Amino acid sequence: MAAVACSVTPTLQTTSSPVPVTPSPGARVTVTATATAITPLSAQRSLKVAQAFAKTRAVRQVRYEIASQVALTQQDKIVQQPGLNARGAESGENRQLALSGIMNATGQPTTFEFITLNGVTYIKGLNGIPGVNPAQWYRFPQELGNVTHDAPGVKSLLAQLETHAIEQANFQSVGQETLDGQTCVIWLARDPNLAQGLLGIAGGAQAGSQMQALDDSEFRVWTCADGYIHRFAGVVRGHDPANPAHQSTAQLAIHLYDHDAEIVITAPSDAQDFQAPAADPGAPAAP
Repeated sequence: MAAVACSVTPTLQTTSSPVPVTPSPGARVTVTATATAITPLSAQRSLKVAQAFAKTRAVRQVRYEIASQVALTQQDKIVQQPGLNARGAESGENRQLALSGIMNATGQPTTFEFITLNGVTYIKGLNGIPGVNPAQWYRFPQELGNVTHDAPGVKSLLAQLETHAIEQANFQSVGQETLDGQTCVIWLARDPNLAQGLLGIAGGAQAGSQMQALDDSEFRVWTCADGYIHRFAGVVRGHDPANPAHQSTAQLAIHLYDHDAEIVITAPSDAQDFQAPAADPGAPAAP
């Protein structure tokens, strides 16, 4: 999710691609990192993580924070790309999300917010559309469909981490920490299958091209006393087999809290109906 593009009518300009991210066409990801062999004890540990993962994926209501970052090789130097941060909440089919980062062709940081409530979508932060105020909330009618279907939600992101990959990973307990008032066990796995899921969430198109061979990965999970996962954090490192000097790193952190608590999502009180810009009468007709 180093970059997220939301499909909105009219189309928003972005400099980055929506999740999931795949390597360049025709390329196959070569895993050079190896997973540790599974033992009966490690299988029991992974089962504990998988059970918490299944419970977390099943929540109907949750709040979350997401941060991702990518470093790429540019002109023979590792260059940190501007990160993307998200904060949101989901309550059944209703949700709200605020994204902050580089999301337009100007390269300037911006914030994009939306609320989906009872099938109606409200959006603030639309840039580059004549007559549209980025600081104004706009109401999009149901007839336009799901105009933010590419925007990341915590459930869609977790769906990219496959349950069987969690079950088969060799998790090791590496400590404890208190999160959200809960005592949590921290689990660490170095597994290429989890790395693939993490790259799909946190990577960008250019990172994917520079990470067709995975060198190293770390995936940490915080399972807490309430039975839920409260935090995921991971890093993946790789390179382009055709040019090993082209290396990249993708990092992702997801914080989940208020699992199945009562979350009320409301519509903005000052929302205006969105009106698509009128066509320029002087513009040439489409062929």
